[in-house]
Amino acid sequence: MIAGGERVDRRRERTRAALVRAGQALFATRSVDAVSIDDIVAAAEVAKGSFYNHFPDKDGLAWEIAQQARAAIELTVADINGGVADPAERVARALAMFARGAEAFPIRAQAMMRLFPFASVPDAPMNRGVRADIQAGLAAGRFEGLAPEAAVLMAVGTAQIAVSRVLERQASDAVATLAEDLIFGLLRGLGLDAAAARAVAAKACADIFAATLPNGL
Repeated sequence: MIAGGERVDRRRERTRAALVRAGQALFATRSVDAVSIDDIVAAAEVAKGSFYNHFPDKDGLAWEIAQQARAAIELTVADINGGVADPAERVARALAMFARGAEAFPIRAQAMMRLFPFASVPDAPMNRGVRADIQAGLAAGRFEGLAPEAAVLMAVGTAQIAVSRVLERQASDAVATLAEDLIFGLLRGLGLDAAAARAVAAKACADIFAATLPNGL
């Protein structure tokens, strides 16, 4: 038998999840300023008063969605790079995962693009992983010819371009090919020779596009 308090908690969780899903779908196509709380509760099919039981305002909801998206991506990239030591492989696999994630979960990817206005800032928290990989690659001599800030900007910019272009495409083979070509170009820019860059890019895409994605990405 379910206690009354447990039923209330589950109802609250369902309401919060419905608000997050509704906000994510709305913010995927419109800016935060262009979305009203009435829009959100209508899409979530909950009472307006319920919104304020969970979030102080729509900016609070947007922040929650952004944090969930960032955490999901960071955990997924950390997982697929577990045991991978080569900085070039790590950067390549992370970029491939961004492309694959955008293909598999376009609404979340669209919302992420709108809700992370500072994603291109090298020191932004969400760029912590790629920043560490770039620094390791430069220190080891795997990458060369660029200052750390420029290298991080190149990697982050390529990931953003990949996500934007993937959201415009449909066929999986086209997405995988695009991802491989972008990774190849990035690695060449980071100092790898053509043969090494192509080999790393091809392997990263073969691994990532064949993997099963977690539903939470």
